[in-house]
Amino acid sequence: MARTEQQTIHLIQSVLAEHKEIWGNRQEDMRRLRSAYLTRFFEDVEHDRETIRVETSDAYSFVESYIASLFEKAPAVEVDSMKTDAQNVEIARATVNSWLSQNRKALENGSRLALIYPMSFYKISPTESSDPLNRVRIRALEPWQVILDRDADLWEEQRFVAHHYYLPVVDARSMYGSKKYDVVSKPAYFHDAFDESNNPYTDFTDSLPDEYQYIEVVEFYDLVMDKLFVFSPNYKNGGLLDKRTIPLRTYDDNPLIPIAPLYYSRVPDKPMDGYSTLARVYDQIFEKNIVRTFWANAIRRDSRQYLVKEGVLDEEALAKVTAGVDGAIIPVDAESLDGIIREVPVPPLSGNFDRYLAYIESDIQRGSIIAPFTKGEATKATATEVTALAQYTASEIGRMARERDEAIEIIAQIFVRMMVFTLEDDEKPVVMVGKSPRYVTPDALDHKFRYFALDQASTPLSKEIQKRQLIELIPTLTQLGVSPEKIKEEVIRAFNLPESFLEQPPPPEEVGTVRAATPDVLAQPPSSASGQLAQELIRSQRSIPFPIPE
Repeated sequence: MARTEQQTIHLIQSVLAEHKEIWGNRQEDMRRLRSAYLTRFFEDVEHDRETIRVETSDAYSFVESYIASLFEKAPAVEVDSMKTDAQNVEIARATVNSWLSQNRKALENGSRLALIYPMSFYKISPTESSDPLNRVRIRALEPWQVILDRDADLWEEQRFVAHHYYLPVVDARSMYGSKKYDVVSKPAYFHDAFDESNNPYTDFTDSLPDEYQYIEVVEFYDLVMDKLFVFSPNYKNGGLLDKRTIPLRTYDDNPLIPIAPLYYSRVPDKPMDGYSTLARVYDQIFEKNIVRTFWANAIRRDSRQYLVKEGVLDEEALAKVTAGVDGAIIPVDAESLDGIIREVPVPPLSGNFDRYLAYIESDIQRGSIIAPFTKGEATKATATEVTALAQYTASEIGRMARERDEAIEIIAQIFVRMMVFTLEDDEKPVVMVGKSPRYVTPDALDHKFRYFALDQASTPLSKEIQKRQLIELIPTLTQLGVSPEKIKEEVIRAFNLPESFLEQPPPPEEVGTVRAATPDVLAQPPSSASGQLAQELIRSQRSIPFPIPE
């Protein structure tokens, strides 16, 4: 059904208002999660400024332990296709893997955002570069920058996806023409981003250079109408800056959105809403910081104090007592020393604090699926328990690795399709396929490829288990008749050893003196038993010239 431009504008305004309301309500929760990760926990917690504050780094170590397990090495994909030759497949594989290895930091940052916040996204877009293979860039997006169709059950079933951001006026004029824009300053999400009345820089926007003046933009990908609408509330009080067919297409000419999602946890009844992994242990981290802060202040009040009977000690005697000089003699004008000075009792902290902290640590550990020994913590677990915990940890992180792999596969597809449209016909950049250079052309990439993330759902723990099992299976494989060369290839691949180990050593050369002394003898058939014995001795002692009997 056809839709008028005004109906499209009303639709965009409606979903934008709903999006701002949702993330405006979640702003405080997102700020607390961010502060906990940055070890600035007490910035958003009311407290007495005169007390000592202690913050632990549990939130940081909680997130970074996942990152270390999920990104052991640079991400890569395997490319396959049944509709083109192997050479094009190899070119596509080398091109996308080279680009992924260069953008590992962006992929890690997106994964970090997906652990701290409910989810994250990757935006792939063209950029200017003298190198044709670097004309596509990727950046990680926070969840409040992407507008979703929250009624959909799957990413592929969405009716629309939009990217909400602020664009400098200079770029807006070069991209959409010199229109009359109502410029604004760029707000920060954690400083009332959705409330312009609280923005202290709003009054100075008109006096700023064009490079620091912005307009609010919504890239609205309408998958029902197969249209890309660029909307701005700062143009005509809400108007379209551009309207076109979605430019990025798959090989089958279906619309392709240049945004890839990354969810590590989802709300079951709302799959498009993610669930923060860090939020699972935030309450425990809150309690631990409070307990440690209380302890720190209690320790500073744990000092030695004394009560002295008034009038018994003069000022000079009190000075000697407080000075604590070894061997000092303090005269006292009293018949008995009993009751002159007494220590003020300082009761120890209740043992409930230790038990409570132990419960908190236990809750934090249950909220994390990573075994303590994988983070370098010493435990008293047996070898059997360590193996069981390693397999459990690997299986749970493997589930998260599958989500990561799915995002990488979507990114690889978007990159290749974008390269098809950005490469010029007269440009022939070169990639190395093995040890051979190959030209990258649009014709070589314009095919229907399938992408599979390498080492799917694998983690350092699972790999170590597989290596150990491989070593244990070598005797069994040998008995079963498996070729030693095949076993050697698998061991070199599993341990990532140099490929030069696969090369066969050249056969040892025969000693020149032996070859000079025995060529005729070795060439002639033996005529007697002694001749046969002589030849055997020659072969067994090639470094010693042996006289040949007549």
